[in-house]
Amino acid sequence: MKRLFRSISLLVTIVFALALLASMAVIYISPAKIHFLALSGFLFPALWVVNLLLLLIHIARKSPRFLLPLIVLALSWNQWNNVFRLSGEKSPEDMNRPLKVISYNTRMFDYYEWSDQQNTPEAIYEYLRAENPDIICFQEYFTSNRKEGYLPNQTRARFRALGYQHIEYLYDNGQGTGYGIATFSRYPIVNKGSLPFRDSKNMAIFTDLNVDGKIIRVFNNHLESIGFKENDFNVIDSLKFEMDEQQRQGIKQIVNKMSRAFRQRSSQAEILSRHINNSPYPVIVCGDFNDTPISYVYRTMRGDLKDAFRESGSGMGGTYNGRLPSLRIDYIFHDPAFNSYDFKRHKIEYSDHYPVSTIIEMNPGKKE
Repeated sequence: MKRLFRSISLLVTIVFALALLASMAVIYISPAKIHFLALSGFLFPALWVVNLLLLLIHIARKSPRFLLPLIVLALSWNQWNNVFRLSGEKSPEDMNRPLKVISYNTRMFDYYEWSDQQNTPEAIYEYLRAENPDIICFQEYFTSNRKEGYLPNQTRARFRALGYQHIEYLYDNGQGTGYGIATFSRYPIVNKGSLPFRDSKNMAIFTDLNVDGKIIRVFNNHLESIGFKENDFNVIDSLKFEMDEQQRQGIKQIVNKMSRAFRQRSSQAEILSRHINNSPYPVIVCGDFNDTPISYVYRTMRGDLKDAFRESGSGMGGTYNGRLPSLRIDYIFHDPAFNSYDFKRHKIEYSDHYPVSTIIEMNPGKKE
C-alpha cells in the first residue's frame, strides 16, 4: 500500500510540474500557430499554487520529491511576478517630473445601463476629477446625441481641465459622435495617429505629448475582445458533467469565439510591438489587452518595457469586473528609463473593467 501511495504521489507531482511548464509555454508560441494552447495560460496561477502546496507537503514528509516542484517553481518565478505582487512600492516625496496616468475601459460610459446605476457618466467624471490625472487613456469611448449625458460637447467639457484631447472613432455616427478610443492630456499634443485593426471592432492610437519640453509617445490600445454574449455566459453557468446537445453546441461556439480572438490579438500585438519599438520617443503603453499576463500578447506588447503593476502593484490586480473570475487584462507599461509608483486597481462598479492608475517619474534621480 505504501508503495502504491508513493507511486501515485510521484505521478501527481510529475503531472502538475509538467502542466505548469506547459502553461508557461503559451508566452512563446503565437496562438496563430497553436490557438488552443493559449487557454492553458489561464490555469497558470492555480497550477503554481498547487505546485507550491506539493513542495510544502514533500518537505514536511522529508521526501526528495520536493526537488521537482521546487525546480518548476523557480523556473516560473519570473512569470509568477507578472501575476502576483506582495506589496507595492510607494512614491517618494521628491519625484522629478511625475505623471499620473489612468487607463480605463468605460464600456461606453454604461450607455446601456449594464451597471444598474444612475447617471454613470457623471459618476465616472467625479471619480476621475478626484483622482486628478495628467493623462487618461479611455477604451470604448462613446458619445451620442440621442441621450442626455452622452452628448459629445458634454463629454469633452467634463475633461476640459486636462486641456488636450485625441479622440478617434472607429464607428462615426456623424456630428462628432460614435464609438472609439480617446486620450486626454494635461500636456500639449504635438502629433497623433490611429492604428486601426483589420476586420476588427478594436483599434489603437498614439499621441505625442510635450511634457515640459520632453516629447513622449502614449499608445492607447484596445485589443480584440472575445465578444461573449449573455447566452455564452448562460451556457457556462449551466454546465454539468453530462452535457446535452444544446450545451455541446454552446461550448463549441464559445471555443470558436475564443480561438478567433486569440489569433487576432496575437496579430494585433505583433503590429503594435513594431510601432512601439520604432517609436522615436520614450513610450507609455496603456490599454485593455483582453489577455492575461501569462500570454503571448502580454510578452509581445511588453517587450523590454516595465510593467507598472510589477513595479508597484499588489495582490493579483484583477481588472475584469464580470461574471468570469477577475483577471488582469488592463495594463500600463512604460519606458525602462522611467520609474513608476503607486500602481492601483480602482474597484468602481461603472463598467465591466476596473480602471488602473500609476505615477510615472520621467527623470528618476535627476533634479530640476
